[in-house]
This record gives sequence, structure tokens and C-alpha cells, in this order.
Amino acid sequence: MPEYVRSAIRKHGSLVVIQVLVAMANTIANSFALIYLIREGNDYIACSVFILISATIPMLLVAFAAKTIVKNFTASMSTGLMSLFGYYFALALLHGWELILVPPLLFGTYVVTFWIPYNTLIMHITSERTRGATIGVYFLVWPLITTIGPLIGGVIITIYGYSVMFIVAMGVISSCLFYVSGFRVLRRLRERIIIPELLQSLRMKLVGKRRLDLDFEGVDRRLMYGLFAQGIQDGLFWVAVPIISFQFATSESKLSGYLSLFALWGAVMTVALGYLSDRIKNRKGILRVGALLSAGAMMLAAYASTTDAYLGAMSIATFWFAIVPSFLFTMLLDKLERFKQKGVLIREFLLNVGRVAGASLTIMILLFHLDLSTSLVIAGATTATIAVVK
Repeated sequence: MPEYVRSAIRKHGSLVVIQVLVAMANTIANSFALIYLIREGNDYIACSVFILISATIPMLLVAFAAKTIVKNFTASMSTGLMSLFGYYFALALLHGWELILVPPLLFGTYVVTFWIPYNTLIMHITSERTRGATIGVYFLVWPLITTIGPLIGGVIITIYGYSVMFIVAMGVISSCLFYVSGFRVLRRLRERIIIPELLQSLRMKLVGKRRLDLDFEGVDRRLMYGLFAQGIQDGLFWVAVPIISFQFATSESKLSGYLSLFALWGAVMTVALGYLSDRIKNRKGILRVGALLSAGAMMLAAYASTTDAYLGAMSIATFWFAIVPSFLFTMLLDKLERFKQKGVLIREFLLNVGRVAGASLTIMILLFHLDLSTSLVIAGATTATIAVVK
């Protein structure tokens, strides 16, 4: 085996394995979370509140507890995985409004305590020269696993029911937790590099009450807006896409095929354009094309009257939108080459502020008795504005 291959495996192998396990658990089970809520008798507003809480908790944790989270990466990631385990346990156990309020608290805790240390590790082992392609590979993992995860989940639901699906997800998370507990690289990076630099990027101030200054110095305002807009799109899509797709599919087995199809197109695009951006060094131009084309496809999907039209438009939308998260992340790292850890906190905070806004917009749409497809229109318009990023 060539030395560069061995080196890549040493640097990235363990992190990829961790993400594969987390992605497998979530794509098998969490893809159907809102459909499960509907099956349990909840309406679309309840589903939107579920997503709103899921985004509000990480926003608050980043704003007020980031310093605590970053003090011990191994413990933080383990906490995140235990929270994710608890999330699926709560979904399987609870009913009524407890089902709407408790699981998203656990999911929001997982989002911050797991992904902040994980993304910081990614940033530490990427170089400026190959950053687009490398981050593209990491961002590829999720859509690639999503091409098979929902299919597995759909089969389990059809044959055994939702409870067994949640148990399978908890089993996968347990194996990931066992793997992380022995991942010594986390401890070495924490002591030598990550913690000293990350704590320097956080400034605590007392202004009437305790608060955290995330220190946005050095980050272009348009790039900050792009991350916020991506979050809005997430908040709208996390409610609208599963429910609208389910309306066309009418069953979990068919829905799993739709979600896998969307993920496949995203996976194809992610690495290809990441590699291309490293070669031509024009991430902004590629980002603008992707944002505008995906925005147009989202609006077409909103007005689709047939299953084929909807699937076609959403496939195009996910194909082009796939580059937006990885490119915004890469551009943020390029801006903060010497302060990568700060970039993780800024990104997580802005994304979740946007997700809260997106979920709130969905609730307003439903309260005004508008069709849920209106969310796709707003998502498309918001995505188009990401073209302003430079």
C-alpha cells in the first residue's frame, strides 16, 4: 500500500468511521422521525415545533456553554452520542406532547456536543491546498449513507415497525460510542493543539448578565449571511421535505426510495466540485451557480403536481445544493486559517440561528393555513440569496 494512502487512513480513517456510524443510525431512523410523529396523531405544527426545539437548544448551547463543551473533546463527543441514544429511546417510549418536547432537547444537545469537536478535528487535519476536496469527502459521507440508510429504515418499519427501527439505531450508536471511547487521537489533539487555541478565540464578558462573545472578527459579513441562509433552508427543509415527500409516496417504503434518490444526487456533486474548486480556486463562482440552480429547482418542486415532476425537481435541487454546505465551510476555513476552531463555533451558531428562523417560518405558514409547499418557495428564495457570498 502506498505511503500516502496509509497516511490518509491514519489522518482521516477514524473520523470517517465515526461519521459513517452516526450517519447510518440517523439515516435509518431519523429520516422517518416526523412521519412517526404524524403516525402517532400529531399535526404539521407539532412537527414544526419539534424541529424548532431541535435548533433552539444548540443555538443556546453554543452561545452560552461553548467554553464548557470544548474543554474535553472525548467527553463532549461521548455526551453527544449518549444524547443521541437517549433521543431514539425517548422517541420509542414517549407519547403525546412529551414526544414533541423531550426528544428534540436530547437531539439538540447531541448536535452541539458531538459536531463541534468533530468538525474542529476535521479542520485541524485539512490543508489549504486540498481543503475543498477533503471536506467534500467528509460531506460526502452523509449523502452516500443516505442512499442506503432510509431504504434499510423503510424495510424495518414495513416488516417490524418503528420500535425495532429505533432499537437498531440505538445499537449502531452504542457501537460508535464504544469506538469513540478508545479513540486516543482525540486526547492528543485536545492537549497539544485544539483546546489552547480554541479557548483563546472565546471571550467572556459581563454586561448585565453572563454572555459569550463569539468573536466574529475576520469573518466577512456576506459569508456570515450565507451560513445563516443555509440554516434557514435547513429549518424549512427539515419539516417540508419529509412531509411533502410522504404525501407523494403515501408509505414509508416508497418514501425511503425518494430520500435515497435525493441523497444520491447530492453525493455525486459534493466531491466532484470540491476537487474542481481546489484546482481552479474559484469557490465563489461555483457556489453562486449551485445556489441559483438549486433555488430554481426548489421553486419548481413547490409547484409540482405529479410525483415525477416533484422527484425530478427535488433531485436537481439536492444535486446543486449539495455544494453549498461544504463550500461555505471551506470558505470560512480559508478566512480563518489561523483560527480554525473559532470557525466551528461561528458556523454552528449561525446555522442554528437560521434553523430556528426557518422552523418559525414554517409554523407561521401553517398558522396562516398556507400549503406546506410555500416552505419550498421561501427556501428557494433564501437559497438564491446565498449567491451574494464572496
